[in-house]
Amino acid sequence: MHPFSRFMVYFLAVARHKSIRRAAEELHIAGSAINRHILLGEKELQTPLFERLPTGMRLTAAGELFYACARRWVKDLDDLTRQIDDLKGIRRGQVDLLAPEALSRAFVPQLVADMKASHPGVVLNVNIRDNKRICQALLSGEGDLALVLDPDDMRDIVVLHRMTFPLGFVCPPAHPLARKSSVRLAQCMDHPVIMPEQPLAIASVFDGLLRGARISPPVAARANNVQMMLSLVAAGIGICFLSSLDVMAEVLRGELAFVPLAGVQVPHLTLALVHDRTRQLSRLTRQVEAMTRDIMARHARQRDCRAAPIIP
Repeated sequence: MHPFSRFMVYFLAVARHKSIRRAAEELHIAGSAINRHILLGEKELQTPLFERLPTGMRLTAAGELFYACARRWVKDLDDLTRQIDDLKGIRRGQVDLLAPEALSRAFVPQLVADMKASHPGVVLNVNIRDNKRICQALLSGEGDLALVLDPDDMRDIVVLHRMTFPLGFVCPPAHPLARKSSVRLAQCMDHPVIMPEQPLAIASVFDGLLRGARISPPVAARANNVQMMLSLVAAGIGICFLSSLDVMAEVLRGELAFVPLAGVQVPHLTLALVHDRTRQLSRLTRQVEAMTRDIMARHARQRDCRAAPIIP
C-alpha cells in the first residue's frame, strides 16, 4: 500500500470493486476504516464521491473526475519510485505493458520469458486489451509501454520501434496451397475459408481485400479468436487468413503452413512499440523497450531466412 495517501488507495479500491466490502477483502482492512476515510475525503472536498446504493457504490460525476486524477497520481508515484530505484541502482520493479490478444500466443510470452531470464527481479505486468483501445488506455496512464497493431497517428503517441509481418493463408502442411511460395487471393477461393471476426484486427483487412477483389469466399466457419481459427485449420475445416506472426509457433513446429498473399495492393500487418510522449521512460522501462526491440529484430531475421530462396 502506498504510504502517502491511505484515502487515495481506499478510494481507488472502492471505485474498482464498486463495494466497500470487496475493497476491504482486497486490502485486508476493516470496511469501517475504509468507509471512515471515504467520508472524511468527501467532507474535505465538500462533495460526495459515491452514490451509496443497495447494490453497492457508484461514482458520482465528481467521483469520476477524482478517479481519473487518482489513477494519474498512482502512475506518477510509480514513476517516481522507479526513478528513485534507478538512482540507487536497484534492478527490480515492474513495468505495465498493454498488448492485443493477437500477441498473447507467441510474441508476448517470449518477451516475458526473456525479461525473466535477463532481469529476474523485474515483473512485467501484461494487460491484454482490444487493439483499437490500447493507445487511449496508454494515454490514460494504464500502461508504461504498449504493443499495438497498425497504430493510428495520435499526437501524444511516440513509436519507438516497428516491424511488419506478411499476411497470408494458413493451411495444414499437406494442403495443396502449402506447396506454393505465395498465392493470390483468387487462388484460395476454391477452398473453404474460416472467416476472421471482430475484434481481431485482421478481420477488417480481410474484408477490405474481399470487397476490393469483389470475391465472396466459401465460408466454412467464423471465429473471433486466433487460437480457435488455428484449431479449426488443424482439424481440416478450412483455411484461414492471418499474419505470419499469428502462426509462427505452429509453423516452426511443423504443425501448420503459412503461405504469403501475393499482389501489389496486399497490405502488411505493422506491429509497433509505443509510449506516451508526456511521460518520461524510466531506466527499467527502457530495458523492456530494448528487449522488445531485440525480439522484433530476431523475428525479422527468422522471417527473412524463411523467405530467402534456396540456391542449389
